[in-house]
Amino acid sequence: MVLIRPSKVRGRIRAPPSKSYSHRALAISLLSRSRSLLSNVSLANDVRATLNAIEQMGAKVNVKVMERRKAAIIEVDPPSRPKIPSDVLYCGGSGTTMRFFTSISSLTDAGYTVLTGNDSLRNRPMGPLLNAIMQLGGWAVSTRMNGKPPLIVRGGGLDGGIVSLPGSISSQFFSSLMISGALSRSGVELIPEGELVSKPYLDMTAFLLREAGVDLKVNAGFTKISVRPSKPLGLRFSVPGDFGLAAPLMAAASITGGELEISNLNMELPQADSMIVEVLKSFGVDVDIGHGYIMVSGKPTKSAELDLRDAPDLLPVAAVLASFAPGTSIIRGVSHARMKESDRISNMRRELSKAGVHVEELEDGLVIRGGHVVGGVKLNSWGDHRIFMALAVLSAGSSRPCVIEGQEWVSDSYPNFLSDMRSLGLVVDE
Repeated sequence: MVLIRPSKVRGRIRAPPSKSYSHRALAISLLSRSRSLLSNVSLANDVRATLNAIEQMGAKVNVKVMERRKAAIIEVDPPSRPKIPSDVLYCGGSGTTMRFFTSISSLTDAGYTVLTGNDSLRNRPMGPLLNAIMQLGGWAVSTRMNGKPPLIVRGGGLDGGIVSLPGSISSQFFSSLMISGALSRSGVELIPEGELVSKPYLDMTAFLLREAGVDLKVNAGFTKISVRPSKPLGLRFSVPGDFGLAAPLMAAASITGGELEISNLNMELPQADSMIVEVLKSFGVDVDIGHGYIMVSGKPTKSAELDLRDAPDLLPVAAVLASFAPGTSIIRGVSHARMKESDRISNMRRELSKAGVHVEELEDGLVIRGGHVVGGVKLNSWGDHRIFMALAVLSAGSSRPCVIEGQEWVSDSYPNFLSDMRSLGLVVDE
């Protein structure tokens, strides 16, 4: 556990590499015809789970760590097709790894792949993806017959075809099938049932697949996604900075009255959490977008009404911003945030309430009456890296120091979070 004292966060920093782009680039590299060269790849625990998965499935990997940037240059020489892992494929707490490699496991020559993860991951829903694989000519089951890991997937390939699956649970189901569909025999056509959440993540997947030469078509509004059989050619790609991981740094500078210049963020590439710019502006925070950098200054000056259905990972940090903004803010559209590393709606309500914030829990979000945070309490991160980072920001702006449990979980996405925050003025006792 750590004790975080009221602080002022200010300075300049480089955004950490995007976890989402790193996952996708590595997965596509495994399935490619030729070598991929990836730079600025994240070294977070979740991405390491994907790196381990491509190695277990036969990719030859050369990793050169860039210590100054806390990232890596990775060369990936793919196998002719994915191989059956020699052991259980352990995905840690990475839902992206689990979901991507469930469908990738169906592309192996023969035999069975077993996938599992930590306690949190073994309680995340996989049923719609398992059903879709079966409909596309594969075979995949939950060992507990409850649609949750551990999973067993039979190799032999995917026939392809048309499949409908719910859009309200996770966009990762669609991204997984888009990536694997490129190696199916006849291609895949994916049709979302109901509202599709987190669409920008599908933009990211489509962008990288096209960069690798895959033939795919996305109808307006993602009403239909078509992927033709077209083995990826390999990637030459530099992973951009991660808006979602930069978000706590931006929020901390704002609520503590500091000023932050953050580089390595690309507004041109699709990224769901680039919405943090609009979130900050909604609270009256000053945001200046320059060439290769974003400058954040000014405290929250007004309440906001936010729909985060396409950027659910911003819920914890948006809730913290709302806690310091005068008036009543409403965050909605994030019922799928209950199925992340933890139930982020309930858990943020619990922790903010401890710190003296008036919070009402909705089925799909939170109502927060903000203005002042007392602090002086012990907070729980619930084994969730994004909640830990959000609570660190909350503590920095509180009137009294707070103790936060679970700092080890931040390594899932941003291993250098605390050291970076210290460099910007956060006062931390461990």
